[in-house]
Amino acid sequence: MTTGVFYHKAFLDHDAGYGHPERAERLVATLELLEARHMFDGSHVRLLEPRAATIPELERVHPRGYIDLIHAASDRESRLDADTRASKGSYNAALLAAGAGLKAWDAILHGELDNAFALVRPPGHHANATSARGFCLFNNIAVLARHITSTMPESRVFILDVDAHHGNGTQEIFYDDPKILYLSFHEDGRSLYPGYSGFTDEVGGGPGRGYTVNVPLPPGTSDASHLYCVRTLFPPLAEQFRPTAILVSVGYDGHYRDSLTHLALSNMAYLEISKLATKTAQKLCKGRVVMFLEGGYDLKAISESIHNTLVGLSNHGTPIDDKPPAEDPRVADYVRKLIAETRRVLEPWWIISQT
Repeated sequence: MTTGVFYHKAFLDHDAGYGHPERAERLVATLELLEARHMFDGSHVRLLEPRAATIPELERVHPRGYIDLIHAASDRESRLDADTRASKGSYNAALLAAGAGLKAWDAILHGELDNAFALVRPPGHHANATSARGFCLFNNIAVLARHITSTMPESRVFILDVDAHHGNGTQEIFYDDPKILYLSFHEDGRSLYPGYSGFTDEVGGGPGRGYTVNVPLPPGTSDASHLYCVRTLFPPLAEQFRPTAILVSVGYDGHYRDSLTHLALSNMAYLEISKLATKTAQKLCKGRVVMFLEGGYDLKAISESIHNTLVGLSNHGTPIDDKPPAEDPRVADYVRKLIAETRRVLEPWWIISQT
């Protein structure tokens, strides 16, 4: 197995503002830990540079007027919403972040890599076609998904989103699109940003009805319940959808150390998610997995969990273990009922076995 990690020093030039949680140190700390643990010493994991996405590639998702707006906002160092800012280096960083997945995909198709991880910033899954939101400028994972479905006839893309925040932008972009199946596990919007989206009755619209699946988890959800949800829904949906590729928005803000959310995952949960994504892709789509960094703001948690993600993708290295807090039995009971409800919601389109 060969896993590509796509990173560029220009990602550090994006400045979200003083004291902002989405800061350059997230990537610096991660690279330091990966190097200290010799992750790049052999041939299993390769550190590679992305390319910038072109304007036509971005325009598959974002209209030209919006792209120009982000460029201008970067030149002027403008605030785009309450918590999203563009600095002098932001436009270039955002082009490279959107292009990382495209470069990774080309390398996978040419047999140079088995799978890939885009170690990028700014993140992407809150940005919709015309709005920068939630620290995000361009929707990086959407750019790759549309590239695949636009350039490969009869292709289908499965997007798995395991950030603690609902990927409202990704959902909005693909809500009517039956070529993209979007499955999100996130903290319930009644206790976390963005708040208005990500509920079980949001299933897609028009020809895309049935191709959006949301699992809003209660605060306090830990490894056992989270992985129960992922294992119950992700493989059977993927097996029925038969994707050309599996793309993953992975945010490490669900870690119990992260102060921005109320989930309680450990490093080991991210190991298991990456292993499951890899195993499912090997069975269904020649192992084609590209994972994109979204959130995650505690430096120890994000660096160790990304390390574990790469162990899962590459089948190389020793995971860094830690123990999440004990889960309240009431959370586990709620989650079982939530999955039963989700199964009922999906009955018109998908068969999910009872577990």
